[in-house]
Amino acid sequence: MAGNRIIIMLIIGLIWPAATGLAMEPVPKIRAGIPPYSVLGRIMAANQQVMAGVAENAPGQKISESPQLVWLADPDPRLNSIQVWADQAGGVYTVRNLANQLEPAAGAIDYAVRHLYAPVLLITGNTDSTAIQLFAEGYDHLGEAIRRELSRLHPALSRLPRSGREANGEEELAAARLRAVEANVDYQVARALERYGDRVQSGRLVVVGAVIDLANQYQAGPGRLHLINLNGETEAEKIKASPHLIRLNREMRDYVGRKF
Repeated sequence: MAGNRIIIMLIIGLIWPAATGLAMEPVPKIRAGIPPYSVLGRIMAANQQVMAGVAENAPGQKISESPQLVWLADPDPRLNSIQVWADQAGGVYTVRNLANQLEPAAGAIDYAVRHLYAPVLLITGNTDSTAIQLFAEGYDHLGEAIRRELSRLHPALSRLPRSGREANGEEELAAARLRAVEANVDYQVARALERYGDRVQSGRLVVVGAVIDLANQYQAGPGRLHLINLNGETEAEKIKASPHLIRLNREMRDYVGRKF
């Protein structure tokens, strides 16, 4: 009797969804990639390594809150602070949002510039930018918060083509995207100069615009930083003549200026 009852229950379980019109939904699977426990392990191991270095090299040293550099960047995981600030003394204050925009991060940057007295604000765009690509191809299908952040790019990029359809081939499309990255950097620098003009005029702040070339479009190696804007100046030779770059060696001067 018990066996017959089990068989009946199994049959009902099989035919019930079809009889009621309900679809059998697959059980969601865990996304492929590094499991969370591995990521957490790496976080703890990285901090352990840093702490070992602090204990070995500077026991009892107090970490200063005052940064020497404010870095505004895109959240692209291929970007890392060691690309702009390795192990120098003093900290880097990092702020990141889609397409390295000043306005969405104004509060954090205001605090670093006006209350922590950071002397340099570095704004970096990057080639192979997903945010720039989304803006060019359309982002209406994305969530409201993402749409709101990307829509802020209109003032910076409204004069540039919003689609790659006008481009003839991959090379022209890549060039158009690079121009958009550079134009966005220039716009964000301009906004920073408006916001912090008093500190720039007094010499207490320098605003720098640069492109981190992940796609090697400048042909100087993937990951190379190219300085394209210094306090609003965009001409390479005038930037090189700035007293702020007086100690820059000849090799590094090759990376001042833009592709187009």
